[in-house]
Formats: sequence, structure tokens, C-alpha cells
Amino acid sequence: MRWSMIPFVLLLIVPQTLFAQTAYSTLDDATWGNENASFRETPIPVLLDSLIAGEPLVLGAPGRSVAFEDGSEPCILMGLPSSGRPLALPEIGDAVVDSSCVLPADFPANRHGKFKNSLLGETIALSLNVRMDMGLGDVLVEPIMETVQALPGEDGVWGTSDDTLCADCDTMTIKIPGSVLAAVADSMGLDPTINGVLAFANSALGGEAYGVRYRDTWHAVKNLNRGFRRSRCLLESAPIDTIIPVFLTGPPTRTSTDDSARSVVLWASSSPGRSVVHLELPEAADVRVAAYNVAGRRVATLVDEVCRAGELRLDFPPEGSLPSAVYFVRASVVSEATGDTVVRTSKVLLVR
Repeated sequence: MRWSMIPFVLLLIVPQTLFAQTAYSTLDDATWGNENASFRETPIPVLLDSLIAGEPLVLGAPGRSVAFEDGSEPCILMGLPSSGRPLALPEIGDAVVDSSCVLPADFPANRHGKFKNSLLGETIALSLNVRMDMGLGDVLVEPIMETVQALPGEDGVWGTSDDTLCADCDTMTIKIPGSVLAAVADSMGLDPTINGVLAFANSALGGEAYGVRYRDTWHAVKNLNRGFRRSRCLLESAPIDTIIPVFLTGPPTRTSTDDSARSVVLWASSSPGRSVVHLELPEAADVRVAAYNVAGRRVATLVDEVCRAGELRLDFPPEGSLPSAVYFVRASVVSEATGDTVVRTSKVLLVR
């Protein structure tokens, strides 16, 4: 039996309101490449210098990488924004770019130094963003996320600690390909955070994309760079009002046109002090279900073993005590028969 792409039913908590977590800040690759731009009242060239001075900016993986050292900021300014197809870096070894801005042979750039690899440019931007906003890398990444613009506080400057939520601003939806999140967690064994996506993007630049399309990786990194542009708050659900079915389409890492195959179904039911996570399996599979807090840190593993077909009921939290908060439960299901993988994610609100 092959996993299908038919829609599945996910029970979600319907919030009475929305509340925002901390505001995060990113800049897109065009801003990082604009020597006349500024952020936090700091010119971009000065900001670049401060972010690279202590540690070179390394893109790719050992054996196929490029390191931008202190003094190479003009090379980044010339290279961004990037263009061209998203691809792995050529086999350039472990190249180094210094203040001379001499790029290695076969490096994807034109004669003016403009980078001709869109994945490289977006990965540079995300690398700079997680250095600029030290809390950004720990943000948990979901297939669909929503942010809303923040407003500068009393200091009048975006991207500082006194930014406040703009209650009248429209939300922005960030979509992350499921294949990327599956590769981050299942192939690389990393938590599904922005740092995890960045590590995967560097792996792809280094030639190991774990079967994920380079265009999907580029979309993930680009959307994260734009999803918190300047200063935005990540929206989360507020207290439980009721539970209703919401129909979503969740494509697995590999799919089948066999419409007779039943989809994996994940949902949660809650009561004061405890929730139950339900996972329905159409066949025997290797199952790993873990829970994460809103910072993207794993707080519990609910199951990690081969399970028979049928419905699993998993207590959350499985043991000990966790504070009242929104958590994310992620199920990775690998078919015993075919090796196909399905990943499902659901929100759970624990109320003490």
C-alpha cells in the first residue's frame, strides 16, 4: 500500500483571539545587498561588518563550501541580491573569500561579482538574520505559519526589544515545503527550527539535499527571510473555545496516485491538565511522535517504535509536569512495506 495525497482531517483548537510571541527581525537578500540601506539606525555595511568580524560566514558543507572572512563585506554587498537557479555549489573545495573579493574558480557569479545561485543568496541572508536576531534560530518551523507586523516602541526603531504588535495590520502567511521539514528532522536528525532549516540549506549547497528539490529548499529559506521582514510577531492560538474538524491537504515526502490508500490522521483532544494525541495508521509503520514548545525545543517523545495498524492514543504530557502553554506535536510515520514517509503536525494547548 502506498501513502495517498488525499485530504486528511486534523482537529484544531479554535481560538477566541490571537496572541503574539516575541517580535523577530529579518532582512531579505536585496536589503543585505544594499549599501545605502540601514536597519536599527545602522548602515547595512556597518551591520555586515559587525556580524562577520567575530566569525567567518560559512556557506555549504566541508569539501564544498565558501567562507566569507572579516573584510569581505563588500563582496557580499556586490553579490546580493542573487539570481539564477537554486543549485548546489560547484566542487570548489573549502574556498575562502577575503577583502580582495577574489572569488574561487567556477564560483557562481558574473564578472561584476553578482551571485548567480538564488539558494546561495537566500542562505547568506538567513545566516546573517540568525546572527542579527539571536532568538530567531530557535523558532519552531511549521508548514504554515502566520506573522503580523510589529511597530517600533518608544525608541522609534524597528527590531528592538520594545516593539509592539500592530493590532490593525494584516497577517502574513509563511509556507514551508513539507519535504524540507521532513529532511531536517528525519534525514538530519535536527529539531524543526529555523536553525534546522538553515543547516539543511547549507547541506544542500554542499551537495547533499536528501532527495529534496533545490527549488523547495530555496522557497523555505526565502519565505523565512521575508516572513519576519524588519520586525514581525509570530501568531499563536489563545485558550480553548471548542474543537472542530479542519480539512487540510498534507502531502507526504513521497506520494502515490493510489486513491484507495488511507491517509495518516493526527488529532488531539484536550481536558484540564492533560491532552490525548490520536494517530491513526493505515498499516504497520515506524512511528516517532515528539512534542515541542513554541521555541522549537523538544519537550517530550511520546512514542518511537514500530506500531501496528490502527489508532494510537498517546497521553500528553506522557510523564512529569509541563506548564500551561501551546505545544506542537509532530508525527513522522515511515511505512514498513514501502519506506514512504508521512509527516503530520498539530497544535495542542495544555491547560492546568
